[in-house]
Amino acid sequence: MGKIKELTKNTLFQLKEENLPTTPENYFIEFKNQAQISDVEIAEFELFNKIKEALTPNEIELSEINTFNHLAIILAKRVNEEELKKLINIFEEILKPFSDLELSQKIEEFILKILETPKNIILDESINMLKELANKRVDSDRKILKDKTNDIIKLTSLMSRYFDKTLSESENSGEDILKIKDELITLNMSEASQRELKVVQTKLVATIHKIENSIKTNCKIINDHKIQFNSLNEQIRKLQEELSIAREEKETDFLTNVFNRRAYHNEIEKIEKNYSIFNNNYAIIFYDIDHFKKINDTYGHTCGDSVLKNFAGILKSLTRTEDVIARYGGEEFIALINYEKEEEVLGYIKRVKKAITSTNFIYKEETIHIKFSAGISYRNKYDSYSDAKKRADELLYEAKSKGRDKIIFDNESEI
Repeated sequence: MGKIKELTKNTLFQLKEENLPTTPENYFIEFKNQAQISDVEIAEFELFNKIKEALTPNEIELSEINTFNHLAIILAKRVNEEELKKLINIFEEILKPFSDLELSQKIEEFILKILETPKNIILDESINMLKELANKRVDSDRKILKDKTNDIIKLTSLMSRYFDKTLSESENSGEDILKIKDELITLNMSEASQRELKVVQTKLVATIHKIENSIKTNCKIINDHKIQFNSLNEQIRKLQEELSIAREEKETDFLTNVFNRRAYHNEIEKIEKNYSIFNNNYAIIFYDIDHFKKINDTYGHTCGDSVLKNFAGILKSLTRTEDVIARYGGEEFIALINYEKEEEVLGYIKRVKKAITSTNFIYKEETIHIKFSAGISYRNKYDSYSDAKKRADELLYEAKSKGRDKIIFDNESEI
């Protein structure tokens, strides 16, 4: 008790010496200082330090923390458990597969476990589990779509055989239909299609049974249907081919066969979402072919086009499918490279430089040596994608201004 009185006396004296008002906050701060000077342990201060140590580095960096009042303000800003529970329940809806009971059960068990302690959602273990479940959900839905497509192909192929046999072998059509009916009955459907296509399968069997009894009198009608069926199939096939070509042309630069600028903007939206939700790091790389105008002026635009096409081909061959390479304009290309360690990006750009410098570009028996400049920024060092892209662009022009044939990173290192 005597020590407390002495600390109180010293605290009031020091506040007076420093001409500070005796407010609760000033008193707490000075009393804590006096206790440290006198090496006196106070339970309240131990509790204060324990709570302060439990704060996140970001909370400590952004705030001055000297009193319980400061702690209360910080803790009040934290997301409460009810808000976290709402977010976690949304994850369950997003991850729910189309039709996979085992995976659905795993997702439900994970969500229920997290709901017991919602704050655990930010742990690396939880984030990794979310990634794993998301990948499994995509694989599951892809498999189900494939199974359903195969089942539909089975049915349509069988019906096509039915039409062919009916028209080409009219004398044995009854036997053929009986055989097809038996095949339909025993047709093996995937589990994914049991509910939907099993009904279709049953109806087809019943329909063929009816056709079996009237096939001879309806041969002409069936023949007309076959013609329409084949015509429709051909129309669908052509439309699918045209749609596929149109989609590819819409997203691909016609000259270099890499993504065009429109497709690039679609891809960056996906990659930026992965960065925001799962913290998937990626780097932005701007490429520019050195002295490209001189190549055009010396050898002509046809040669320039050939250089662009071959340069893009090398970039594409060295860039993984989960990454992005696009023509950004003229002789400028941009890449988005996913990584876990920055050394991976360094290894990638070194492989590109080695491939470009060791490749002889031949045009009409002329050997053209190509060099390039590049600027590289790492997304996690910037507040936004726009800032990171802007920095990579600035580094590219810095490389060009320093004489070209340089690659500059946003840590100012060069190769």
